[in-house]
Amino acid sequence: MLPNLQAIYKLYYMKKMMLGLALLLTLVACKQEATQNNSNYEQMLNRSLQVKDYQTAITAIHLLLLSDSTQRQYLDSLPEMYVAVRNIDAAEFYTDMALKNAPTNEKLMQLKALCLENKGDFEGTLDIMNKLYATTNKITYLYQITAIQLQGGDMDNAAKGLKTLETKMENSTDSVDFMLSATEKQKVPIRAAVYHLKAYTLAQNRDLMAAKGLWEKALKEYPQFVAAREAYMQLMQGGRR
Repeated sequence: MLPNLQAIYKLYYMKKMMLGLALLLTLVACKQEATQNNSNYEQMLNRSLQVKDYQTAITAIHLLLLSDSTQRQYLDSLPEMYVAVRNIDAAEFYTDMALKNAPTNEKLMQLKALCLENKGDFEGTLDIMNKLYATTNKITYLYQITAIQLQGGDMDNAAKGLKTLETKMENSTDSVDFMLSATEKQKVPIRAAVYHLKAYTLAQNRDLMAAKGLWEKALKEYPQFVAAREAYMQLMQGGRR
């Protein structure tokens, strides 16, 4: 007796359809699980950021990236996270990765400069700051350039920078960051910061009375200025800044 070919074909296509349906259901379940996982990771990230638990935030970001590597907003946030936990090597690695896609991004260039400064590469830091100042003309970058020159002993260029800063700061409402700890910083008005920088220069040259006057000006501009207050107190106690 010949087999019923129509029945065989029907059974074959039914099995194929059931297999396809099972595969589709599996994919839907996997997608739902991935979506749920992403939601959990995002909650972990948001909660850890609220309490400034940056190490957990980093873990959450890596889990999100493992789930979906195309989420660049998470990848680009890693450099700043690693800076917060003082892992400079990791911060520089992810900063360099992000800079490949955005080589002129101002924030990423700032992070790269910070990494280089922490590694003691002041020439590299100065090079980036010069590029940022050339493209933005922001007084904050000129301040950082001048501070680096002072730290490196380039007194002639630092003196020129201070003169330019004194001219530009009159109408500026900008501020610069002073680190209070590994993860905390204080925003200081540029006028107070420039007075502080000039006072530091005068103190190094043993012109202590002039330095005292400038630190008093800095504190008058911004009484909460921690670095200036500490320098002023040290000077008053007979120390040398």
